[in-house]
Amino acid sequence: MSNQKGKWTRHISKGLTVLLIFMVCLAVLQWFIIKELFGFGADMVKDALMKQAPEGVDRYYIEGTFERVKTAGQQLPFSFLTGRISLRKIRAVGNYAIEANADEFWDAEEINTLLRMMNASVGFKEEFE
Repeated sequence: MSNQKGKWTRHISKGLTVLLIFMVCLAVLQWFIIKELFGFGADMVKDALMKQAPEGVDRYYIEGTFERVKTAGQQLPFSFLTGRISLRKIRAVGNYAIEANADEFWDAEEINTLLRMMNASVGFKEEFE
């Protein structure tokens, strides 16, 4: 009887070990997928803003802002844990972008406000002249 219990214990522990290894591999895969989707989304929004940006919006400012956001997104979850990126502020940026683009037209003030909000969400402090 003791021998049978030992066999079952070994089988269960082997099964749990395989399951643990599978779950770790799945978590790593999800992490890379999230990072790639974050970068892809940032690139799409940057391209759309670059095309729709009116006069009065600095194109280098748009590129710099999205590079900072993309860099912080590529460092997830560590940038979130260290407080470098605020997901609450990024959600607010998304809500603002949806409301500001409801009429499918961006003006310079809306884009500059959006960029300032995005910079704040990744902890970038602007220096004003």
